[in-house]
Amino acid sequence: MKRRAGLGGSMRSVVGFLSQRGLHGDPLLTQDFQRRRLRGCRNLYKKDLLGHFGCVNAIEFSNNGGQWLVSGGDDRRVLLWHMEQAIHSRVKPIQLKGEHHSNIFCLAFNSGNTKVFSGGNDEQVILHDVESSETLDVFAHEDAVYGLSVSPVNDNIFASSSDDGRVLIWDIRESPHGEPFCLANYPSAFHSVMFNPVEPRLLATANSKEGVGLWDIRKPQSSLLRYGGNLSLQSAMSVRFNSNGTQLLALRRRLPPVLYDIHSRLPVFQFDNQGYFNSCTMKSCCFAGDRDQYILSGSDDFNLYMWRIPADPEAGGIGRVVNGAFMVLKGHRSIVNQVRFNPHTYMICSSGVEKIIKIWSPYKQPGCTGDLDGRIEDDSRCLYTHEEYISLVLNSGSGLSHDYANQSVQEDPRMMAFFDSLVRREIEGWSSDSDSDLSESTILQLHAGVSERSGYTDSESSASLPRSPPPTVDESADSAFHLGPLRVTTTNAVASTPPTPTCEDAASRQQRLSALRRYQDKRLLALSNESDSEENVCEVELDTDLFPRPRSPRPEILCLMLLPSIQHSTMGLNV
Repeated sequence: MKRRAGLGGSMRSVVGFLSQRGLHGDPLLTQDFQRRRLRGCRNLYKKDLLGHFGCVNAIEFSNNGGQWLVSGGDDRRVLLWHMEQAIHSRVKPIQLKGEHHSNIFCLAFNSGNTKVFSGGNDEQVILHDVESSETLDVFAHEDAVYGLSVSPVNDNIFASSSDDGRVLIWDIRESPHGEPFCLANYPSAFHSVMFNPVEPRLLATANSKEGVGLWDIRKPQSSLLRYGGNLSLQSAMSVRFNSNGTQLLALRRRLPPVLYDIHSRLPVFQFDNQGYFNSCTMKSCCFAGDRDQYILSGSDDFNLYMWRIPADPEAGGIGRVVNGAFMVLKGHRSIVNQVRFNPHTYMICSSGVEKIIKIWSPYKQPGCTGDLDGRIEDDSRCLYTHEEYISLVLNSGSGLSHDYANQSVQEDPRMMAFFDSLVRREIEGWSSDSDSDLSESTILQLHAGVSERSGYTDSESSASLPRSPPPTVDESADSAFHLGPLRVTTTNAVASTPPTPTCEDAASRQQRLSALRRYQDKRLLALSNESDSEENVCEVELDTDLFPRPRSPRPEILCLMLLPSIQHSTMGLNV
């Protein structure tokens, strides 16, 4: 790391300067000062980092100060950002030489920040050397890799979670023919895994059907604890330990973030806010603050939510639901999926459907926008309709594909329109075949038109698809519709001017959002009926799908299956 140790003798960022200055051995920028600074904010300054050519699916700060940020996404590249340089000027990030064959979904630093692990849809984990940018090793899996975690006490050991339903423990010192240790093996996908930072024999997982679990390496194939009480069979997508390993934060589909003590399967708190919604994409969560006194999660409404964890364990009333976020950070122009917090600089990074990484800070940085009072608002944009998305695809002459030849970091209207359409359809549902003119025959006609314009044939189209099977409708209990994790990425060339998004009137949108809140409130009410005693847990009969179940298959599912150049990407529908 010596060659990339920083800016030499120049420390041009105020935060970076103060965080490394001291007086008689004591830091000038104390944790107490930082804590009070954040507590007094109603909003944060923000700045965009430009470098990726597609959706940014994974971000991670380096350990012991967060001097570096690593990012990866649909453009298959792993980028390394020196945060001081990135904030002060628009310098290009370092691109590590090892490139994936498909979308990147997860990243991890080792404890010394000398190596980076990356995993993704190409069914492999690549081990990168930070100093030289070279590839050190490749670890083959049998399906897409969704989660990575490095042992806090041994940099040679890492865990991976995969779409094949396995959690594997790897030792990078083993021979290429060595087999990893299988900790868990379920029929459903594991979306997240994390070592306990204090008790490294323990790991937490998030499974698409089995929910959140705690595992002991000494007892493989059987979880120590399943969280959630009688509602443990939930679709979970992210799980994080706090810094001292005593609590777990988890994200579940169509439910608010939830906090557990690691020794109890019942929630300590759930966190909700008007507008927060998590259904359309895979997301992650994290703790924030020097004492992990906050939590962070992105939302389908394009915002980033921060809640304060109550000091009183009895706060929140029945169900212990904390209603009302401490801060709602606005500025993203599409769904926010990833979020990470740096406890040394109190900096937040977030990313998602857009090509940018957004930096949030309680300190004003060069080139930043916004304020700490929330008086400066970004210009909001209107949502595209599903029909406008189809129009964009037809006008461009191609669908969504892995073509990044133009290396554009500019916003892609087609990708924005695609996820706008998903959000609209998820909120509204398809009540009948007459709700949309996008019938099966219409989609087939669109398919034929795009194939003719693009020069694709059906055989060429099918040959370009990855090894994983095409998306299918899953009538499982926990979801109105499943496509596995649908994986979609985008080209950057748009042949014609995109249509102006159609603005709906405020009353109509509010009516649909109110209906959405009623569904969420019903689920929260059921959760709140659980007993505080693990020995006397109420039997809660919960509707397995509180959202209207659309007719199957949905028009957008048909579209995704038939448009010729569509490929898989977890930036799509959630499971």
